Amino acid sequence: MNIRLAANVLQDSRWFPALDVLLDIVSQPYSHASLDPSQFGQISSSPWLKNATGPREVLAEMIRGAARTMSRQTPVTAVTLEIDADAPTSGEILPTATMRFTPLKAIALLAQPLQIIVEDETSDGGFLLWMARLLGKDSIRAAYRAGRVSFRHAGGKRQMLKSARAMTFGVWPRDGRPIMPMKLRSCAILDSDSHFAGDDRNATIKSQLEPHVGFVHILEGRTIENYVPRKHAEDRLRGAGPAVAAYFSLSEEQRRYFPLKTGFRDEATPPQPQSMSDFKADNRWHPKEKMLFDGISDTNWQRFSGGFGDSLAAVYQEEAYRCAPGAAHLLTVAQQQEIENLLVTIINHI
Repeated sequence: MNIRLAANVLQDSRWFPALDVLLDIVSQPYSHASLDPSQFGQISSSPWLKNATGPREVLAEMIRGAARTMSRQTPVTAVTLEIDADAPTSGEILPTATMRFTPLKAIALLAQPLQIIVEDETSDGGFLLWMARLLGKDSIRAAYRAGRVSFRHAGGKRQMLKSARAMTFGVWPRDGRPIMPMKLRSCAILDSDSHFAGDDRNATIKSQLEPHVGFVHILEGRTIENYVPRKHAEDRLRGAGPAVAAYFSLSEEQRRYFPLKTGFRDEATPPQPQSMSDFKADNRWHPKEKMLFDGISDTNWQRFSGGFGDSLAAVYQEEAYRCAPGAAHLLTVAQQQEIENLLVTIINHI
């Protein structure tokens, strides 16, 4: 987060204690917020820090040290925070991915972590941290441990809009007036639930969420389980080796959209795995889905058509299945690119 200080804050002594606190927050370990480098000269020569003594003199030296560091690197951020004494009481979001807040509201905002809204904080949060470890994105895990990132449990994708709105407007909205606009301090990540390429069944949820969060990412795979590498699937599903091997003999596109939890089942009570011929004859399945899984041998189909239940999600949660750091090769190239881009986007919003 790039922080800019308005002149009315730098010149008015009543705001100086608030600026002291703000700089302390920014200086905390694993903070991704920083003062705008183009303002370092203006800040150092402002009444706030010019001729500063005592603890504030240390702040001035911190600014100078930050200036030297920033001159050797290009900070990457997706969000700007403008601290302005004339900002609206509750703050506002400007069109250029910019938040405008008073000094006191800015303190409240910076003290809060980036909220990642997910369907289930345990499994989906575990998935993101697991992938960050696998791809070597240590800054996300460090920010999570430091409390700079938090997973917000929505209780299902159809509750995600309620969760996003509640952060800004509260549980009982105040005539549409925000408590504090949290759009750029939150994001949402959800499964695609797609049965085949182009099956954008969660597009409406995405469009509803976008006005309330910094970004929405719909996974390209059907669910988080569709990203479990073969090695970890075999570890988790011991005793089901032939079924796991049959599943991983599928093409990458088939694995991306396979319903790993349920497989393909009939309408009996309880539902039973379908044969390939029954699957092709069942009008509940879309023709494109049938076409996608056409050509699979009867032997392999029988091994995995019933799915694998809820077991695979434990890979992302239980320590016994923790991935090795920096083992990106376990994912496909497409999976690496997608998740890498997602994690970088998260980092740029922290």
